[in-house]
Amino acid sequence: MLLRAVFYVILCMIAAHVLNTLYLFGYFKTVYKHYPGHCRVVPGVDLGSEDVTVTSDGLAFISSGLRGFGNKSDPLLQPPLLRGKIFLFDFNHPEKNAVEVALDGDFDRENFYPIGISLYEDSTTGEKKLFVVNNHISNKNRVEIFRFDERTSSLHHLKTIIGETLYSLNDLVAVGPETFYYTNFLYFTKPMPLALTLEMYSGLAWGTIGLYSEGKDMIISSGYRLPDGINVSPDGRNLYVAIFLTGELAIFERGKDDSITEIQRVSLHTSPDNIEVDRETGDLWIGCIPSLHLHMAHLENYANPGTSQVLRLRFGDQNSPFENIDVREVLMDDGSLIKGSSVASYYDNKMLVGTVVHKLAYCELSAF
Repeated sequence: MLLRAVFYVILCMIAAHVLNTLYLFGYFKTVYKHYPGHCRVVPGVDLGSEDVTVTSDGLAFISSGLRGFGNKSDPLLQPPLLRGKIFLFDFNHPEKNAVEVALDGDFDRENFYPIGISLYEDSTTGEKKLFVVNNHISNKNRVEIFRFDERTSSLHHLKTIIGETLYSLNDLVAVGPETFYYTNFLYFTKPMPLALTLEMYSGLAWGTIGLYSEGKDMIISSGYRLPDGINVSPDGRNLYVAIFLTGELAIFERGKDDSITEIQRVSLHTSPDNIEVDRETGDLWIGCIPSLHLHMAHLENYANPGTSQVLRLRFGDQNSPFENIDVREVLMDDGSLIKGSSVASYYDNKMLVGTVVHKLAYCELSAF
């Protein structure tokens, strides 16, 4: 009798896990199509626009050429023909579209595959530094720091950062000239297909959040199922992390020593990727994957449909900003425009929507 009861309990636990996994992967979700106004594909950015970040004066940096996805038989999608690039888009002149940024300096240009990016603007000198997660060919993740030369519209390499806890980098956010928080998407990195499958389907929460400061890297929080995008509030008081697999936004309070304390979770009921923050309002703009199982099929074969979604989160008043959070869907796409959105960057009622390995979209928010 006892063994039978134990058997039924285990069976129920397995069934609950399977149903939860199917829910998280979007098997019960219907994807409709709607745009916030006129949207178009930005020509020239064809092999991904995984992350986008915008300066205070409307210049958007775009990372492109993420290694490791797509048809293995297609030589155009593999090194050395696939090259990582940074593009620049001017929101003030959207008709000029995106242009590739020249990269110079002493770094491994041949093995440069950018993913997450973050911009640090020095309020005193006006200097702009771009921090870039580099999915290096050796599988030793690293962070590249560049200085942006506005006169020549080029990026000059300043430093490469490698550390023991920088092992499965997905995104980062700069909070100082050489200080940044980062997310490790996975715990295991080799072999990658097996590691990804294990952590996606097993329910293991082994993702981490780290801090690099004063030349040292360290894990400061753990226990997340595929932590992804990361950003900070305009006043620097709060840290935001997208928990990709559980469909949540984790909100942290930052300490004076850069420690973090989680204060709230917001359920988004989708798979959130990168987070961009409106400098003026503090609103969060999040690129999401509404149907994860379709997205995985798209990564295996780019011809397969991939779904896209953009959410905007607006916080409450200053006295209780996290009590009445307004979550609105800005865009949903079934693959007609773009496939697999990973980021949405807003400026002056206009928006760029990037993708993991597909194209880049520009939208005017006339109907939102």
